[in-house]
Amino acid sequence: MSAASPAPAQSTNALPDLTTSGAAFDPYEVAGLPDAAKAAVGQAKAKMRTGEFLGFVFAASPDRKIWTLNSAPKTMADYVPSDAGRQALELCEFEARTPCAILSVNGFQARQRVDSRPQPEMLFSRPSDFDSTVLPFAAASARMQAAEYQKAQGPRAFALTTNGLWLWRGGATIVQAIEKTMADCAAQFKAGACLLYAVNDRVVFVAR
Repeated sequence: MSAASPAPAQSTNALPDLTTSGAAFDPYEVAGLPDAAKAAVGQAKAKMRTGEFLGFVFAASPDRKIWTLNSAPKTMADYVPSDAGRQALELCEFEARTPCAILSVNGFQARQRVDSRPQPEMLFSRPSDFDSTVLPFAAASARMQAAEYQKAQGPRAFALTTNGLWLWRGGATIVQAIEKTMADCAAQFKAGACLLYAVNDRVVFVAR
């Protein structure tokens, strides 16, 4: 089994500002934005026009090299725009190792900050007990389901991916619980790297 990547401990649950200027967002006018990001925004805007998407949030790092796009298909019954914004910013910050900014909401330009304050941090790392209400990357509905981990007893471990998927497994020992959790996570969630998030009641992490 390969070593698990370090994970930020928790979400700050900072409320994202989804206010827009009302003007259309053109990714090709953003200096430094990768071509893949421009194409992704173009596709998302097209799917908004056809009704395939309920909405999307596009965020990027200060240097524009790291970006995330969180979209919601029209079949998503529990779509919450603010939650989508939180997830987009958390993932971007995790990859960029610095707070990111929302550039577009549903194809419109995000409101530009009129002050020099930095973007609020979406993630923090500190010793803590497992708390599903501040589980990073996961949607609000997934957080509610993850609360079952807090109620469980015995050796167990919890893993998640940066696209919000998670699982946990128990074992006869801590080592067995961790090995099974990470193996099952890798097998079940092939689209993203698995992060070892908690062991028993404690969140494990490496601070930035």
